[in-house]
Amino acid sequence: MSQPIELFADYEQIIDYYTIVGEWEIWLQHAKLGKSRVAIRIKQDRSGQYFHDVSHFYQPGKQSAPDVLEQPGQHSPEAAIRHAMNQLLTHYRADDADAEWIVNENY
Repeated sequence: MSQPIELFADYEQIIDYYTIVGEWEIWLQHAKLGKSRVAIRIKQDRSGQYFHDVSHFYQPGKQSAPDVLEQPGQHSPEAAIRHAMNQLLTHYRADDADAEWIVNENY
């Protein structure tokens, strides 16, 4: 047996599986929201690609929903972290009085 995760391939009911590579929490300061904790999880699929999950999505004020980036597989954990940070901070403005953090129900 080379890797424990390969055991999942023995069960026809399982359609996909990932290995959790790491999980981190970061703290962001915001004028209205104060100090906010956001978590990032990096996982690897069975083909070797890396993906991320974030615990929250940033919703700028005057926007009806947060922007969620399309997520192609990444070649390294570092690239997946950079993609996660783009997800979190592309539209982030610490002075946006109407902004919100929306909980990612799939985290």
